[in-house]
Amino acid sequence: MTVAIAARVAATRKQETRDRIIETASRLFQEKGVDGVGVDEIMRESGLTHGGFYAHFVNKEDLVEQACIRAIDAKLDELHEFMTALDDDEAFAKYARRFLTGDPRIDSPACPMAMLGPEIARREHIQKAYAQRIRRLIGKVSKELESSREDAVLILAALVGGTVLAAQTSSDAALARQIINAVRNGLLSCAPAK
Repeated sequence: MTVAIAARVAATRKQETRDRIIETASRLFQEKGVDGVGVDEIMRESGLTHGGFYAHFVNKEDLVEQACIRAIDAKLDELHEFMTALDDDEAFAKYARRFLTGDPRIDSPACPMAMLGPEIARREHIQKAYAQRIRRLIGKVSKELESSREDAVLILAALVGGTVLAAQTSSDAALARQIINAVRNGLLSCAPAK
């Protein structure tokens, strides 16, 4: 194997390892919060040792930024695929039903905006990249639902806000379900006109 090939293989492996750490951190941060997860746990869950962490990230905050952005980007891609695969008349209802189902911490297609929003609000260095993604998400919702930008903001705020409240009250399952159901039913009763 030539030196150039060996270098490319090493770079590819390093990127794959970095991606695995980011994916694991994203999942754990959404499940337990940033402060509820240490670097040791992230690396262990990634199948790696703690010592290898600093070959990929400056510190935990560097990983937090990468994991939050990756989660939002994945949700944008998922939303786009989901909504473009539906007929225009059914897109909004199916998305609202899919998004607002079950326990928002583990079901509901794991909303990173809801689960990571408080973490991002406390980290100014992430907010600019996050705001860019939220703008894109609002644009996609508006385009796919053929709704005004204001309606798209309202829809997104209701979806994320309802998910946050349900997650925060999940120890009272009846109340969490009531919140999810009320937001879903409210959105469906005032679906944007085509």
